[in-house]
Amino acid sequence: MKKNAAIKPVKSVQPVKPVQPVKPIKITRPNDRDIFGTWLRGYESGDVSQLMSIFSENLSYHEPCEPEQTFESLANWFRYDFSRKDPRPTWTFRTESIDVGGDLAVIVSRWMAVTDFGGFRAEVRRLRSVDFLRFGEQGWKIFRTINDPLPCCDTPRAPRAPAARKKK
Repeated sequence: MKKNAAIKPVKSVQPVKPVQPVKPIKITRPNDRDIFGTWLRGYESGDVSQLMSIFSENLSYHEPCEPEQTFESLANWFRYDFSRKDPRPTWTFRTESIDVGGDLAVIVSRWMAVTDFGGFRAEVRRLRSVDFLRFGEQGWKIFRTINDPLPCCDTPRAPRAPAARKKK
C-alpha cells in the first residue's frame, strides 16, 4: 500500500461544553379572566405597560378598514388615547370559547364599551374578538387579534306578529 502524503494529522479539538437540560414547561389552559382582567385594569388606570403586558412583542392586531397594528403602534395608540381629556369607555367582555392545542390557544369573546357622559350612558361599541395566544416562558401572550364590529343588537329579534284585523 502506498501512503497518501495528502493526509495531515488532525489537530486537537476543543471539548464541547455540556448542554444544560431545558426545564419542561407545564402548559396550562389560558385563564381568560386573568388575561383580559389585566387588560381591563391597565385600561381603567391608564397604564400602557400593564395593558400591553398581555401581548407578544410580535403582535399583529387587525380591525376592519384599519391598517394592521404592531405591538409598538398599538402601545402608541393607547398612550395617545390616555392623554386625551374626553371620557374613556368602560369595557366589559363575555367569552364565547377557548380552544387549546399544545402551546397555542384561541379565545373568542364579545366586548362592549360604554361611555359615561356625566350620568348619561351611551353604548359606544360592540365587537367580537378572536385572539390567538402562544404559551412561552412568560405564560400566555396574544400574538394576533382580529376584531370585528357587531351590530348594535347582536341578538336576532323575533319577527313581529301580524296585527289582528279589525272587524267592520
